[in-house]
Amino acid sequence: MRLMFLRDQVGLVPSENYPDVAADLLVEGYDSPTLRELAGHLRNDPRGAADLWVQVREELGKPYEDDGEARRALVRHWLQQIVAGVLEPYNGANLILGHAWHELGQPAELNYLVVLRDDWDDMPQSREDISNKIVETAHEVLMDW
Repeated sequence: MRLMFLRDQVGLVPSENYPDVAADLLVEGYDSPTLRELAGHLRNDPRGAADLWVQVREELGKPYEDDGEARRALVRHWLQQIVAGVLEPYNGANLILGHAWHELGQPAELNYLVVLRDDWDDMPQSREDISNKIVETAHEVLMDW
């Protein structure tokens, strides 16, 4: 569940999805008064859901983590998913570029993934080769990340 909280922290969980997330957390065994309230909250009130979500995190003892550590943990997760074949290479590289590379100060270890992601757009005829290179690079980065 930590990954879900990290995804939320970096803006990957829209507030209109908080009631569904709350319901999933209840199914997973988490519980608090505000969590139960949020699980039944209307989806058309994202601002109210966001307010409840802040309370839920507090009640569950899930504070926001250091931003850099949170993004590094997500990058590691996305790299693992790319290598395991769970996450499409382009989509994984896109997540890393869109939600971590700039925010982490453009770490050199991730530069080639960013180049490959750009190559995907620039060279559609080479996408299969680029996908393979993204997977290889993800594996190499995991060794040091």
